[in-house]
Amino acid sequence: MTIEERKIALINWITNLEDEQKINQIEAFRQVSTEDLPRKIVELLKIPDAEPTEDCILHSSMRDLLKNQ
Repeated sequence: MTIEERKIALINWITNLEDEQKINQIEAFRQVSTEDLPRKIVELLKIPDAEPTEDCILHSSMRDLLKNQ
């Protein structure tokens, strides 16, 4: 299984997850992970969340993204 397939499987599993304790554990893991990152990288990771969805470019691969430039 490729890393992309593994990510999709995890996303699907998380989407269907109803156990609040597990969701809390995932959120805690995510918070700890970002605390280990340099501040500038964390700031860059937050930018997409602040952008309106209609201003985003939908793409499925880096090649697709580069074609749009």
